[in-house]
Amino acid sequence: MSLNNIDIAQVKQYEAEIKADDNEALFTTKMSGTWQFDENGPQFTADAKTDAGPVTFALAHPNFEKLGNYPSPMAYGLFWICGCASATFMTAAAKRGIKIDALHTDIEADLDYHAQFQLGDQPLVGAYRVTFNVTSAQATDEEIESLKQAAYNGCMALFTVRNAIPLTVSAKRA
Repeated sequence: MSLNNIDIAQVKQYEAEIKADDNEALFTTKMSGTWQFDENGPQFTADAKTDAGPVTFALAHPNFEKLGNYPSPMAYGLFWICGCASATFMTAAAKRGIKIDALHTDIEADLDYHAQFQLGDQPLVGAYRVTFNVTSAQATDEEIESLKQAAYNGCMALFTVRNAIPLTVSAKRA
């Protein structure tokens, strides 16, 4: 059974597995990427696993005067936040039996490049703003607000933005 393009049976099955064994909720996700040196292609590539096989992500850091031929790292970051928040919003709606007719999610980030160029120590990102634009003949304003809260509280990307997450960065010779 599907609602809002969310497989409710799969969601409920996974939720039941977590309830039966708390360890089912825990796993580590990872990705490895490679810097590319061909000036006619992307600067960085990485493969993501899917049921249909790997999908290659490619990006280029903008030259600050133009966008480049590939999405920037920030574009992927915004996509991650926006996509994760949208998926969490829609999963909450499906679990509650709320039909959403359309969801368009906007995200904005206020960036400051001073620190990147060692010209100051201002925060690199000043703020993020996520807006869910919801069309639903069924949902009340209160339900839409509760879905926004479900996304705020349950989205891993939004959690990462809101909280200091332990980070280890290392560099080693290959």
